[in-house]
Amino acid sequence: MSPSYTADDDDPVTAEYDVYLTAPQAEQIFLLQYPNRVRERPYNARLGGPQDVRIKPESGHIELDVAMNTAINFNKYQGLKWGDALTTSKDLHNKTGTYGPAAGFSGLRARPAGMRKDLKDAADREMDISNDLTAFYEAEDKQKVMKLQTLGGQIMKHDVPGESGKPFYFIGAFRENQLHLTKVDGTAQMRPQFHHLDAEEQRARVAAMRVDSEQPRPAATDAKGLLQRHKNETEGGKDKLEDRTKKLLHAAEGEEWITLDYVDEEEDEAFETFHHRMFVKDTESVPRLKSEWENEDYLDAISGPRKMSPNRARKRASKRRGTAETDVEGAAQGQVG
Repeated sequence: MSPSYTADDDDPVTAEYDVYLTAPQAEQIFLLQYPNRVRERPYNARLGGPQDVRIKPESGHIELDVAMNTAINFNKYQGLKWGDALTTSKDLHNKTGTYGPAAGFSGLRARPAGMRKDLKDAADREMDISNDLTAFYEAEDKQKVMKLQTLGGQIMKHDVPGESGKPFYFIGAFRENQLHLTKVDGTAQMRPQFHHLDAEEQRARVAAMRVDSEQPRPAATDAKGLLQRHKNETEGGKDKLEDRTKKLLHAAEGEEWITLDYVDEEEDEAFETFHHRMFVKDTESVPRLKSEWENEDYLDAISGPRKMSPNRARKRASKRRGTAETDVEGAAQGQVG
């Protein structure tokens, strides 16, 4: 549509669009944000796209693995060391290799009896890493190298009771003079996850526990009494918050990952889904939205409270369409023309 503005307008209208809202569908739309990645380098097939994507729909955790280039700017020794830590953690106590809030901050998981596996000592481990350094790319083919960067976050859903009153997010798609808006079901900020560091730390803990278990135990001490105290209301409120947090972490720990299929933005399937999902098909038959507020009502709703001045001009609802009456409060009365 043609712009409508004058030369003296400080804030001219440069374009006008017809706005449409797409109908809700069964598929959920999540907006993934990458605070540590510049906009000019998105995660795609050309610049390095996700290899694996997984989600815990109930707790809202989502992770994706992005391949790293091991040929340049890559510490091969650390790649082998952390690769060994991740492999060891999966074999010994953590089959998913997930740590942190997505795993409920869980500690070491006991293995069933008879499933104990040997753990290399520091000397043997260092010897294996040194040998693999001499044939690094062969070790990479054998999955001994940590060559995937994991990004993760928790989805904040906008339609849950706890998010009531907060703004909704929409994705906009333009087509000629039309703007089509699709509601976003949730957002997540994807940041690097350091599962390899947690795996290395827990590997050291497992080794220390095994050494400690081989040491003679001290004699049992006498039983001691426990001191109980009454908690006030403030402490009780903290306990409720802690209980809710524990429930959320426990749910995240028990929930299994669900693998998702990743489709790159440049693939034909992505373009087909975009045109099918992000636009209203029949724009002529869609119902028209009509505001229940006049301009004055809207301004009053978004503005702060104001005091009524006796000299303030107040508009009244017009009796006829296209006309407006103004009642000046506090004006002189009884004047004769």
